[in-house]
Amino acid sequence: MNHQGNVRGLIVCLGIGLLLSFGSVPHQVSANEGQADLDKATELQLRAKTLADLEQVAKLCEEALRKGLDEGNEAFAKQLLSSSLFQHASRLAEPIFEQSPPDRRWPLLRQFALRDLERAVEVAPTLGDAHLLIAKLHLLPGGDAVRAEQAASAAINLFEGDRRKQSEVLVLRAQLRADDETRLKDYGRAIELDPANIEAWQGRALTYLQMGEADKAIADFQQLIEDNKENVNARLALAEALTNLERFEDATKQIDEAIEMAPDESVAYTLRARLKMIEEDVKSALADLNQALRLNPQDVIALMLRARLHLVENDIEAAKADVETALLLSPGLIQGILIRSVIAAEEGRMTDAIADIQLLLQDDPENVAWKMQLAGYYIRDERPSRAIEIFTRILTDDEENVDARRARADTLLSIGKHSEAIDDYEILVKQAPEDDGVLNNFAWVLATSPKDELRDGQRALEMATKANDLTESKKAHILSTLASAYAEIGDFESARKWAEKAVETGADDDETDEQLKNELESYKQNKPWRELQTVDEKEDPVQPRRSPFEA
Repeated sequence: MNHQGNVRGLIVCLGIGLLLSFGSVPHQVSANEGQADLDKATELQLRAKTLADLEQVAKLCEEALRKGLDEGNEAFAKQLLSSSLFQHASRLAEPIFEQSPPDRRWPLLRQFALRDLERAVEVAPTLGDAHLLIAKLHLLPGGDAVRAEQAASAAINLFEGDRRKQSEVLVLRAQLRADDETRLKDYGRAIELDPANIEAWQGRALTYLQMGEADKAIADFQQLIEDNKENVNARLALAEALTNLERFEDATKQIDEAIEMAPDESVAYTLRARLKMIEEDVKSALADLNQALRLNPQDVIALMLRARLHLVENDIEAAKADVETALLLSPGLIQGILIRSVIAAEEGRMTDAIADIQLLLQDDPENVAWKMQLAGYYIRDERPSRAIEIFTRILTDDEENVDARRARADTLLSIGKHSEAIDDYEILVKQAPEDDGVLNNFAWVLATSPKDELRDGQRALEMATKANDLTESKKAHILSTLASAYAEIGDFESARKWAEKAVETGADDDETDEQLKNELESYKQNKPWRELQTVDEKEDPVQPRRSPFEA
């Protein structure tokens, strides 16, 4: 039967929700005046076919109970009422659960179905199927999770003795649990009651995966596949768990088998592309993503992954096209906005790049990674003071944030604020004593600052030597710093030696090569190197878009 056709005109078909009072029913056993209405309800129930028929049965039962029945007939009327209400609610729920996609009016259908069901369990609290349907309806978006869990728990108790049914409801309740341990207990009990419950195995495995317990997840997925070798989703989930354990070869094997079983499953190609990206096989990854998008042009994850690969390949236009498509399909997609900002920065549209990060920060103003990215864009836009403000605010909240302190120190150095930069570097060398970048930059300012009171050649030499040892004399800029430190203490022979090696190492970079040659020439003249960088800071736009965390 096409039950969708029974949903004819919501006012008529859902009218039962409007006509039921939900109030208490007067108990008039002496008169038994409701018998005639109960008889009509019973007769109609036997031939009820439509939603309207079921509504009328419920209405007659309610009227019979209102007028009064003897004890036996009252019990029967309540049973008939709860049964007709449950049938009515089940019919309303069919376009939600059994139709793909669900009826677009599903929120309204749910509302009226729940009204029926709540009345059904009021008059017949032991109707387990009604409790179960209440839980299912509340599990949908916008439902009441607390009521759903209550209904599921009631159903579990009422289905005692029916192991398969209990297992089904436990899986449902597990999805409502707030903590992982309680969720695992429900899944575990569901598996004990019905070892053939695929959803229970899959749910527990996914929970383990989310908890980072990949080994346990893999064990469950393997058991699931052993019992059901054609379960493509289980193979793909197993591949995900194996990937988390960096067992890439095993993960690829599972994906390949999934593709062989279901060659039209786009998600399998997307997952395999992720593995190829980890292996830095860009060509194969692109091929898989192209196939995924041929099968499903609306695969947003595939679009985002392909956009990233296009950026790696420096194909900005292709990356932009994928991001725009993804954002049309999923407006507000965080990864889409992030990549869009990167594209804007690559194209020199710093105002657009900054605006995108500010847009994200409106929803999550405490996101440190986005604050750092915004600061980086300000630096690229020649507004270092704005970047320093952001770094300072981050450090106010978390003074142990090494990335923010290092970025602030380097930015201060880049605009000639050597004293303030040194203050940050003093903290950084304690927080990251083996960081060659910190050691190098600190040594550079101590060796080359034009401010006599800030220079300390011997200390610069110690840090530059350590940085050079850490990088095995392979980085031109560190060799340059070592040379400057020797020059600062007056050892120009050593300064020339290391400067010559710096020139040799940095010969492939024209801009760096010119700088290194100028330094070497200075040492040949027995002159130490002095440097004070400055930036002609741009003004903010006339009406700047302010970041949510700025005062």
